[in-house]
Amino acid sequence: MGNTACAPYATGSGGSIKVISSDGKFEEYVHSVRAEELMVENPGEFVCDADHLSVGCRIPGLVADEELERRRLYFLLPMDLLFSVLTEEEMAALSRRASTATKKRGVAKNFGRRILPVLGAEAKRASETTSSVKRMSTQRSWKPALDTIEEVP
Repeated sequence: MGNTACAPYATGSGGSIKVISSDGKFEEYVHSVRAEELMVENPGEFVCDADHLSVGCRIPGLVADEELERRRLYFLLPMDLLFSVLTEEEMAALSRRASTATKKRGVAKNFGRRILPVLGAEAKRASETTSSVKRMSTQRSWKPALDTIEEVP
């Protein structure tokens, strides 16, 4: 596994699995890959299908034994984002990360926009004010409110 499982990117193949890690690295796999293989290589992160991301909804993760599908884009995100509600700023940062990663690799123009077309003009405005998902993930912490429940006679 490791980097030996990563094939050289093939821009015209169309049958590859595309994965963008939380540090912005872009990898393409031309063979079958399971989510657990990526999570073992990247401890503290989970695999998320880009097609299942939506602003205002919880960020779902893939089950460890689930096989990644070809011609799909996946993100490796920090564990503290698992099942948290995706904000517009985070979606803009993910879209920007996908766009930047694919441009560096020479993948088709507008690839990130076709995968994550959710925000439009709001994404541009939000991307100017946000530096990255990683920074936000360290700022976000959820703690349950534990209040005493008083019984009524």
